[in-house]
Amino acid sequence: MAVAEHDRFEREVWSVLPAAAIPGISPTPSYHNGNHVAAVCDGTEAVFEALAAGSDPFGLARDARRWAEATGDPEPDAEALRTAFGVAFACHDLGNIAATDRVEIGSNGLGLEHARFYDSSALYPTPAVEIRSAGIAHALLLARGGDCGRVPALARLVEHLVLQTVFHFEKVSDSAPFWFPIQVVDMIGSYFFLRTSRLAAIAGLFAEMRVQKPGTIPVLPFLTSLEERFERLVPDPGNRRDVLEIFEWNAFGRTGESVFAVPGKFHGMTVPVPYEEAIAALLAPG
Repeated sequence: MAVAEHDRFEREVWSVLPAAAIPGISPTPSYHNGNHVAAVCDGTEAVFEALAAGSDPFGLARDARRWAEATGDPEPDAEALRTAFGVAFACHDLGNIAATDRVEIGSNGLGLEHARFYDSSALYPTPAVEIRSAGIAHALLLARGGDCGRVPALARLVEHLVLQTVFHFEKVSDSAPFWFPIQVVDMIGSYFFLRTSRLAAIAGLFAEMRVQKPGTIPVLPFLTSLEERFERLVPDPGNRRDVLEIFEWNAFGRTGESVFAVPGKFHGMTVPVPYEEAIAALLAPG
């Protein structure tokens, strides 16, 4: 349902928005779309398959204990965590395409009141987008969650997980339970499980940023920042290898080397260029 709502936003809002149109580029690319949501959900499944096999580089078991201690709720087991992460990641970007947190489930799906464009709280001092996403996730659990929707502890955990997706580039650690796995799967692992290339996804992110705040972007520093952020988020080399092994279970044959690689044609793009130029270069063949 979440992916379908993102697809509806693409059809009804983004693809026909004059301000988003880029000369010579069709369709207008995006990042916070159904492809990204499907990718993080697939990445989550890989994480929990690894956990079932005895690999826990994200410290999920440790954070489950910390969560119980902090909230007084029962300690979530692996299946409860898998459910909570799945719901949270399915809903985590719905706030980017919604004007409010109201959900009106009907023949058209979630029935969100769509925003005017892809919204990104990375451009704001407060996490308004993630707060909306958390509210939507809670409303969806109550409306369609069956037994899950009637478990307050699960709803609290899902809302908490959604709020851990707030992104600040310079921030590489946080004491909040589950902040680390959420950040790594959302910001790094998603590129391994995308149906489209990383370059196409970044072109979509630039397109969204361009509508909100037109201007320029330094392409090479942005492209190299993914591997740099991964190394800062996961400073222990052994832990990085374990995390990469999980992400490399993707169905597309993507490895750390292929995802982090920066094609040579971008090595000269060290100074900011207009978004339109950056997007065209990212989507150009070769």
